[in-house]
Amino acid sequence: MTSNARELLKTFLRDVSQKNKLNQALESYLKEVKPVESLKKIDEIPFSSDRKYSACIYGDITLVLGAPEMLLEKGSKAFENVESYTKDSYRVVAFGTIKGRYKETDGDIKKKFQPSAVIAIDDPIREETPGTLQQLVNENIQYRIISGDSPDTVLAIARKINKEYPANAISGDELDKLQGENLEKAILDHNIYARIKPQQKQLIVRVLKKHKLFTIMIGDGVNDVLALKESDLGVAMNGGSSMAKDVADVVLLNNSFSTLPLLLYEGRRIITNIQTIANVYLMKNISSIAAILMLGFIGLRFPFSPKHVEISSFLVIGIPSFVLAFEKHNFSTTDEGFTKRLLIFSGIIGFGNAIIYTILYTYYDIFSQKLFYSRSMLLTNVIFLGINNVILIYLQHYTFAEIFKRKLVLGLLFLILALFTICISVTPVRRFFEISEISLIDFLISFCFSALGSTAIAIILNKLRLINVEQITPKSEAA
Repeated sequence: MTSNARELLKTFLRDVSQKNKLNQALESYLKEVKPVESLKKIDEIPFSSDRKYSACIYGDITLVLGAPEMLLEKGSKAFENVESYTKDSYRVVAFGTIKGRYKETDGDIKKKFQPSAVIAIDDPIREETPGTLQQLVNENIQYRIISGDSPDTVLAIARKINKEYPANAISGDELDKLQGENLEKAILDHNIYARIKPQQKQLIVRVLKKHKLFTIMIGDGVNDVLALKESDLGVAMNGGSSMAKDVADVVLLNNSFSTLPLLLYEGRRIITNIQTIANVYLMKNISSIAAILMLGFIGLRFPFSPKHVEISSFLVIGIPSFVLAFEKHNFSTTDEGFTKRLLIFSGIIGFGNAIIYTILYTYYDIFSQKLFYSRSMLLTNVIFLGINNVILIYLQHYTFAEIFKRKLVLGLLFLILALFTICISVTPVRRFFEISEISLIDFLISFCFSALGSTAIAIILNKLRLINVEQITPKSEAA
């Protein structure tokens, strides 16, 4: 760049009203250069995503800075320099002059533009970017690049990030020529979109959502606002524009999307823990209500003592829901959806437990003369099945070997057993809760009957592919 071109560019940067990151970078580069004091701005053509250039108009000259393809003739030497830079992943802009006061109505700007410099800017890839994107790919999450830069530049950057990335680029001008199904197909078939306008960003997000793809949009500029609003989850950088941060669902305070895998992990953990706790509550409520209805239909005495309900609620619902809220899960949610899977899974186990309650209580209520004894047997059955239910819940995502390696689960199961043992073995506690002395044989009958019932339920769930009891080794080892 000649000294005259540097001075003219510094003059342009002094007078242009939009101080974007590109202009700030150029000002920093030319901080020792003085502008041409004799030039006084008369008018300005502001930058827009449609024209892709901005201009400052002076008395007998117009200074222009913008995208090379909008200002330079293809085949010119200046354009050849542009192509060589873009293929090396540089961001390239052209700067030059137009004689007189240029107006957009004057016709094709390329015929009037006299290039003074082709400026190549290296925007280094952040160190954490390749690793972060690879983590997303490992989680079966696709990433697509939307940029205002030229296709060659974006392709080169994509390959720097990941040489094996199946990069397939399309420009905004090419998308403008398509309509209907052809437009949607082009958007779905490409994963790099270059020279894209704000409305096109919104359109890309809309098409991806239309085809049932949960879409996260990451952006920090005003041009990203429409797409951020359209996306299922809008993510903005803290250093971005205030408009982008206002419409985004999440703002990354550290200005690094390396936080996204952690965000994904926390989201999955919260959803899974909510589903786990909801399973615990639904199973207990469905089984209790169904058992009461079944036994009422048979005509037997009411099966639950108020104090027994308190014990079972505390041991089977209260403690598990509190402890399991601290569990750390990291796996994808199921395709069936939260509510559907929750109701089917809990419903099958709840009704299965109710049948087991009904059979056991019916037997002891008929052959035992004491109401408290049959109720006490039912209480032991409820506790054993509650423990088995926790294992069944974990079998949705883990194998048996993995479950028994998780200290939190083992601690929970031992805690429930220990507290229940105190309730039935310590005389003052047992009397307070109105629990009869249970013989060892009946205790073993309740345990075995619960185990057999849970095994039958597990077989049904396995047939429906809601759990997997066939794989008895950890998934990582089996793979």
